[in-house]
Amino acid sequence: EPSIATTATASSNVGTYPITLTGGLDQNYTITLVNGTLTIGKKDLTITADDKQKVYGEANPTLTFTYAGLVNGDTKVATEPSIATTATASSNVGTYPITLTGGEDQNYTITLVNGTLTVGKKDLTITADNKSKVYGSANPALTFTYSGLVNGDTKVTTEPSIATTATASSNVGTYPITLTGGADQNYTITLVNGTCLLYTSDAADE
Repeated sequence: EPSIATTATASSNVGTYPITLTGGLDQNYTITLVNGTLTIGKKDLTITADDKQKVYGEANPTLTFTYAGLVNGDTKVATEPSIATTATASSNVGTYPITLTGGEDQNYTITLVNGTLTVGKKDLTITADNKSKVYGSANPALTFTYSGLVNGDTKVTTEPSIATTATASSNVGTYPITLTGGADQNYTITLVNGTCLLYTSDAADE
């Protein structure tokens, strides 16, 4: 019988390669050898954008993607896809697409799978400012202070209410200044109450 071989190997690129017959002998036959062709087709390859997370106000994380299906020691395709997202540092809380575009290699049929960037709420503290007043006087204006605002925000969408149990006729002592409510799609709000101190005018003179 003739020997049969091809120049193609497991690592050969996509293309056509000869399948060659050599030799062969029989006293009863005049043998004609006809070579064949080995066709190597493209391998299926998936490139998937990795899902990412960040907090409102932060810069976008580095966008990356992952291969599934590389062979022959390949670590990437000849022309890698571009990757981008519509999210920015100022994007509101929510989910945004991470999109892959392009990508090419002679040995692979590439499927691109997009990912998601999730923007989470930022921690924000609203603290009632401590106040003081003289016994018998009207309450001072009650105020609060923010800690943690980003992106040029100056307040939350729905500010908390602020109140105290102290009145003009309250006795000398300390009274709570209480924050209630407050909401914003981009912030997880922590409220910190304050204190209103009532003192006598004599104490102020001392």
